[in-house]
Amino acid sequence: MSKFAVEEINFMCVFETQDRADMIGQIRQVMPHIKDSDMEKLGEQVLGKLQSMTDEEFAEVDLEVVE
Repeated sequence: MSKFAVEEINFMCVFETQDRADMIGQIRQVMPHIKDSDMEKLGEQVLGKLQSMTDEEFAEVDLEVVE
């Protein structure tokens, strides 16, 4: 079972990287520009989960857009 919800996976798919640290950096860069409160919350959730996992755990996450 994935640690991430469908919405979180889709959010991460916007960032074209398979590297956890790079994704964290990219999300941090865009967070100040997000003006939608739901998207801000989603970004914060994703950041929290990414920061609490290892690179090995991240490598197992299937980053495919889900509808």
